[in-house]
Formats: sequence, structure tokens, C-alpha cells
Amino acid sequence: MSSRALMIGAIVASGAVLAVGGATRMSAAAFTADVVAAGNVVTADRLGNHFAVVPGSSAQGDVDSLAIDLGLVASPGAVGNVFTVTNLSVQSRTATLALLGPSQVASATFASSGTASATLGPGASTTVTLTTSPTVAGRGSGTLRLGLAGSSWLYRDYDVALDAAPSAPGTLSAVAKPAGRVDLSWSTSATTANLAGYHVYRSAGASWTRLTAAPLSGTAYSDAATADGTQYSYAVRAVSSGAPVLESVDSPHASARADATAPVLPSAVLLANGTGQGNQWISLANRSSVSVSVTLPGSSLASDTVEVVLSNGVGSVAKTAPAPGGGGTVVVGGIDAFTILDGSVTISVTVADAAGNVSAPKTASAPKDTVAPAAPSATYVDERKAPDGITGGAEAGSLVTATQTVPAASGPYTATASGAGAYTLEVARTDGSPGKPVTVTYLVTATDAAGNVSAVTTLTASATR
Repeated sequence: MSSRALMIGAIVASGAVLAVGGATRMSAAAFTADVVAAGNVVTADRLGNHFAVVPGSSAQGDVDSLAIDLGLVASPGAVGNVFTVTNLSVQSRTATLALLGPSQVASATFASSGTASATLGPGASTTVTLTTSPTVAGRGSGTLRLGLAGSSWLYRDYDVALDAAPSAPGTLSAVAKPAGRVDLSWSTSATTANLAGYHVYRSAGASWTRLTAAPLSGTAYSDAATADGTQYSYAVRAVSSGAPVLESVDSPHASARADATAPVLPSAVLLANGTGQGNQWISLANRSSVSVSVTLPGSSLASDTVEVVLSNGVGSVAKTAPAPGGGGTVVVGGIDAFTILDGSVTISVTVADAAGNVSAPKTASAPKDTVAPAAPSATYVDERKAPDGITGGAEAGSLVTATQTVPAASGPYTATASGAGAYTLEVARTDGSPGKPVTVTYLVTATDAAGNVSAVTTLTASATR
């Protein structure tokens, strides 16, 4: 209580006594002849009577004049031993902390309790920890209040200042792409306030060079200024807005080797499951699962990919397969060529490396015919002395096949239809007589050059000779 308050209290008290004295006889003990009162001593309490404060490396001053400057905080987190608080009294005292900014500081706690309140025994000490925010970057200033619990006026406010760098991206990937390009991508910074973007850094084994002239707003970057075959390491830093411009610590590093060299093209390409004449056709039998044999040079790598494309100038289908390391032959199968029109089909094969560089193509061709011939016509020719025969018409150039089923199994018997589509073939001789005819049955088909087989013509006749 102030001396002015004490004086007023004394006056009020004296007035009360005098008022009572007007109606009451007072003894000599209440008053004396001395009109001079002895002086009163008033002691005002202060925080320094309870706590001592010793600054750490980021503070200066004492319990009454402490100032805190954390300087540059490169990575969000806890800054310990900002200052030490010691209980000076002979009784336990509870110290409290109240953070009144800046937003760059997320919390203030005592080391002994991990909270903003710590009860200290006589002579006991604890340090103060400030934890910076992962979401707010930039320069900040505010106030930290140290107080005595239970009192609304025993406290001191300390200035707090810092330069908080943003949170670094948590992930970074680097992937080699065609023509030596390296594509980078990273996760966003946890910092959401005062974030300007990101800078990208690269090293070829020695010093680091910044690749970005201004902070990037996105989380991807393509490095095309590379040398083929060079191994590069990359790092990304988040950058604050405002002044001063602050950069985070490095993201995790990522590396990639620039690759601008395409693989050597295949040495041979061949239809592996062709049908028909020369085993070179795509037909009804194999069109849904075409296989192509590809021979690769010894420089091929197991990380390379072989791609086979079938096309006819209108549509195309493709299939890929891993390349054999060290060269050799790989069969790329299961190619569905149903949508490719009949005619000449181009088979184009390329090899791509892991970076996406693609070799020159190696090509071949194969005819496609998926239309089966019409069922042939057939007439039985009953000979007296020579072998019996079958004559008729079929698709020009097709192979006509006849197989006897009655009266016995025999054959097959074959002949090639002429350019006009006529054919004649000899079959087994079956002897009969007009009085005792013998029934003969043949199954006749036509197979075209692609290997497509016609429907069956059933020929039944009587042998009477």
C-alpha cells in the first residue's frame, strides 16, 4: 500500500476517534499532549522479492529488465535455456508464464514442468523454453510475461524478438527423364503464414548452386541444364516473405543421374507365332494373341523396356515387356490385334531406358487375313479302274482337304485350287456295284494362305463301280 493511502487511512481513523470522543469521555491512553506522530515505513512488494532471473544465451538483463532475442531460428522447434528462474523466498512459490505474441512463438514453458506454470521450493530453479511455430515464418516481436501465481500485479513483461525461418519440405524426389532432364517434386512446407515459396539447390559433388532465381510457388521443378551421365544431388528450401528473407534448412536430399543417351535399337524382329504359308500370317487363329520375337544387342539393360506396336496406318495396338539384361531374345506375347484391319501390318519395336530415352525403331511386316474361305463345293467322281476323285470349286489358291469317314476312315487328301478356283483331288477307291452300291462320305474344307479354314462341306455319295 502506498504512503498516500496510509496517510488517508490515518486521517479517516482519527476522524472516527474524534467523532466518538465528542460523545464519550476518553482516557489519557487514547491521546497525549504530543501532536507529532511518529513516521510510518511502507514497503512495496515486487517480483524481484520472489524470483531471480538469469538470462541465457538468447537473453540479457535481469528480473526487472530482461529482453529476449532468439535471433535466427533456422528450423521450427524448441529453444531451451532462454533464461533461468530461481525462487528467492523461504517458501514455495509458483511462477507463471503468459505469451503475448509474437505468432512465430507457439508456446513458453518451464523445463521442470513442461507447462506454463512451475512450483519451486526455496532456492529451486528452472529454465524457460520457447517453442517456435512450424506454421508462421518471418520476423516477429511480442511479449513474454513472468508472474507470481495468485497475484494479479506481481509480474514483469519481457520483450521477445526472433527471425523464424519456414519449415523445410519433409520429402523430395528426383527422377531422371528423357534428354537428360531431372524432374523434382516435394511435399509442401508446414508453414502457411509468410511463405513466399521454394528455392531449389543442386550439387554435382562439391558446392551447392541455387537453380531458381525467384521462389517457386509450386512443389515441382524440372532441371534441364544437365550433363549426360552426371550424378546430381538436390535440396529444396522454403523461403519466407517480407524482410528479411529467410530460408529453411534443407529438405531431405535426393539424387539422380542425368541420362540423355537412348538405347541401341533391336537387331531383329520376327512374328513368333505366325500362321499359314511361311508361318508369317496374322489370322483368325492368332489375332487375339500375337507374339513377336525381338533380339536385342549386348548393351541392353534389365531396366530397359521393349515396346512392340502393330499398326496398319489407321489403328495401332502396343505391348511392352522387360528387356533381357546383356542382350538376347525376348518374346512379347499376348498382343490383341483384333482392331487392326486386314492387310499389311507393320511391326515396329523400340527400346526405352529407365529415363524414358527411346531407341530408333526396328520394323518388320506381316500380312493379316482373318476372313475364312467359303465352304468348297464338292462332287464325287466314281471311277471304274482308276482311283475315285472329288472335284469342285474353292477360294483361288486355297488348299482343299478331303477326309473319308465312311465306309472307312482314310485321308486326308489334298489339292490346291487353281487361280480360277477349280480343284480336283484323288481319294481312296471304293468298289461297289449297281446292285450293291456302297455309301461313301467325305468331309471337305478349304484353307487359305493365312491358315484360315472354311466351314466343312459334307459330301455323301454312292460308289457303284
